[in-house]
Amino acid sequence: MRDENLKADANNFTIVRLILASLVIYTHSYWLVTGVSNKDDLSDFLGAGVSAFAVDGFFFLSGFLVYPSLLRLQSAGRFLLARAARLWPGLAVSLLVMVAGGATVTTASGLAYLQGDTARFILNNVTFLQGFFTLTGVNCGADPCVINGSLWTLPWEARCYLVLAFLGLVGLARPGLMKWIVLPATLAGAVLWDIPAVPRLTESLLGSGAVYYLTTADRLWPLFALGAAAYLFRERLPLSWLILAVLFLLMLGANALGVGLHFRALFVGYLVLCMGLLTARKGAISGGWHDYSYGMYIYAFPVMMAVHAVLPTPSHWVLGAATFAATLPFAMLSWHFVEKPVLDAVKRRRARRAAVSAQPA
Repeated sequence: MRDENLKADANNFTIVRLILASLVIYTHSYWLVTGVSNKDDLSDFLGAGVSAFAVDGFFFLSGFLVYPSLLRLQSAGRFLLARAARLWPGLAVSLLVMVAGGATVTTASGLAYLQGDTARFILNNVTFLQGFFTLTGVNCGADPCVINGSLWTLPWEARCYLVLAFLGLVGLARPGLMKWIVLPATLAGAVLWDIPAVPRLTESLLGSGAVYYLTTADRLWPLFALGAAAYLFRERLPLSWLILAVLFLLMLGANALGVGLHFRALFVGYLVLCMGLLTARKGAISGGWHDYSYGMYIYAFPVMMAVHAVLPTPSHWVLGAATFAATLPFAMLSWHFVEKPVLDAVKRRRARRAAVSAQPA
């Protein structure tokens, strides 16, 4: 893997991200039609719904692409500003769109709609504190509607950024220390948490809430760190479809033994690299594409809910295809009028600061 392959116009990571976002739509459509959560047609075979593989892919790819950003910027503050510019504006606008849409169907009157759940929906999600999914008076039957279940991953993404920024601040993000301290510590923590007695002891001491957070961290931070590891060892990391097939079989075997979580991480990370890089050897298909994946991810769930409410269908395939088609315009508008303008402004600001710094005193 050569550094020139990591340039945006030399690989297919843009289309990989779009595929990952589409896989999330697929599993969510299955849930909405069947009422069965965290499963789909392939989950019995794969050991998890394909949306779980998609989320894993997002976190791995984030670590792979974001860690070198920290190295380039050489500043935890500038790194966090860049990450906030990527996540926050698109999310903030999408929250306003969802709140405005909810106002057309809420049973709450006047300003009461903006209180309670709606206020928590805005505050919790916009601050990346934790995912919150309901709006005041917006109900599906007798229960509050889940407006956007996909938002649960964004606080975890932000936490990974904060951990990486902290590592940079204390000097542990340097390649040598990442290889010899951070990555081995991550591996040790993952192995330790997979010992059944450890979660049980934690629950007895700290409660089930702590176990949930640590279990989720045990899934997502190792994926993010694995992406950073793939970047660090990129020159010695062979990419082969045959190796990918072997990892797939190992994952299936580990699933049968009940220890497939981190084998899945290895398979998904390697799959993402193969799809992004091996497919671009004769030219990148999506090298010049706009990146609509984030918009697809943050808008697809509420669009799916609206599509199913207006045109209910018993087929999750039909619902998934309709959701993709209906979400794409939102993703395009988000990219061209919110996400990209903010990113361009941050780049211009960084370039001006660099130019000023380069001037002689």
